[in-house]
Amino acid sequence: GDPVTSLESVVRALRGSDARSSALSYLAHAALGAAIWFATVQVAARVVPVERRIQLTALGIPVVLAAVAIVWIARRPRPDVLMQVADVHLGLKERLSTAWERRGANGVMDDLLRQDALQHALRDRLVRAFPIRINRREAGAVVIVAAAALALAVLPNAMDRLLSQAQADRASQAKAASTIKDVQKKIAAGTKTAPVDPKVQKILSDTAKQIQDAKDPRQALEAISPAEQQLRQLSDPQTPARTSTTQNLAGALSTTNAGKAASAALSSSPSQGAEAVRNLAAQLPSLSPEDRAQLAKALASAAQSAKDPAMAASLQRASDALSSGDLAAASAALNDLAGQLDSLQNQQNNDRQIASAINGLEAARQALAEQADRDAAGSTTSAGAGASPAASASAGGGNGNANGNGNSNGSGSGSG
Repeated sequence: GDPVTSLESVVRALRGSDARSSALSYLAHAALGAAIWFATVQVAARVVPVERRIQLTALGIPVVLAAVAIVWIARRPRPDVLMQVADVHLGLKERLSTAWERRGANGVMDDLLRQDALQHALRDRLVRAFPIRINRREAGAVVIVAAAALALAVLPNAMDRLLSQAQADRASQAKAASTIKDVQKKIAAGTKTAPVDPKVQKILSDTAKQIQDAKDPRQALEAISPAEQQLRQLSDPQTPARTSTTQNLAGALSTTNAGKAASAALSSSPSQGAEAVRNLAAQLPSLSPEDRAQLAKALASAAQSAKDPAMAASLQRASDALSSGDLAAASAALNDLAGQLDSLQNQQNNDRQIASAINGLEAARQALAEQADRDAAGSTTSAGAGASPAASASAGGGNGNANGNGNSNGSGSGSG
């Protein structure tokens, strides 16, 4: 080969030879580091559930490669070290290292030393100054660690069941929360907004958040019963009595000439009945004495059968006023009754919203209970796999009793 023309050219040639030689060695280091990282992730995944093993492995490998590359660049040998190693490997008897050491001197012997070193520094020889070698021990370690990591990745992992269960739990809780949010939207989209609507919405929002944040479906179930209790407390306990009174009034008015229209309206809804009762109050002066007497009798009958004290009082006042001929007092009593009917309409609207909210919570309860039962069954199966037949039978019987009690409690809550 041709000799090089300067010591700097020798350094560049030696640096290229060293880079080719060390690159393979550091590549083996990187492969071993990546294999160790892969194996570490797989071992950790068998001790604790690791959901994103592939992503975690893929994230660590570039970090290992970057770290090895940084070390490779940082540990590049200095020029004097390159010369010394080349002298040893090429048998140049310290020609290159001596010439490099005295490269700044200008004596006659210094020029001769440089010329002699350059004459022996043939390009072909410099390329071989750092031979490429493979560390068989390290290569074997790479193969062994990679094979072990691959085996750990392929063989069944008990943590996978826990991961699947956790994913199913999250999906179940998300579905339950979504069911509650759908009920919220349905209530919000109603044509009539009841006064308790904000309270219902807040209870549903809080419950959906508690379900979403719960650690598992069994804990999420604990949020539903208190929410249902809060919703039931928003309902007016007098609503059934007022509804019954309204129905009795419709029946009583249907027997009169003046009250037939009001009877039909009351049978449709309290709000329509309220409007019809106001119209009836306005028509009192135009009624015949016979019609007034008939209406007073019907109102008295409705008052006697009324189950709501306030409505009974209004009905009785209207009846007494009509009987005594005090049309103004009778009209005022009927208008009071109309206001009570408007209030009843709001109460019924509230109850419908509350019922919709409770139905949504029950649907969420059902989904969560099913997932909780699956979790319990999976845990029992895993525990029984390593136990004796007698122990497995005992565990199975205990689980059956637990499930039976759970279903009984659920039915009781639903019917209540």
